[in-house]
Amino acid sequence: MILALIIGGLLIAQLWTQPLSQASLTTAGRGVLFVLLALGLMGTRRLSVVLTALLCSVSIPGLLAVNHTPLISDALAMLTLLLCAGLLLASARTSSPQDTAT
Repeated sequence: MILALIIGGLLIAQLWTQPLSQASLTTAGRGVLFVLLALGLMGTRRLSVVLTALLCSVSIPGLLAVNHTPLISDALAMLTLLLCAGLLLASARTSSPQDTAT
């Protein structure tokens, strides 16, 4: 939850360092979504984890681009994506139907 909140804050804070354009407003919008998902991650539902992983996966094509300057928010998004994937895989393993059919 804290990582998603930090990523959201960093993406919104980029509005003060970049000229206003459609790309910078879109990035700030992603930041708002991260902040809202951070609030959802305080609960115990998997939907917030899945939505956070999907939102973090948006930054993968940018990282693979040749002329992209890596930002700290990109690195935190990749860390959050790995954590979300690990949480989803761990919860899928513990709640398999074979374990509950005893």
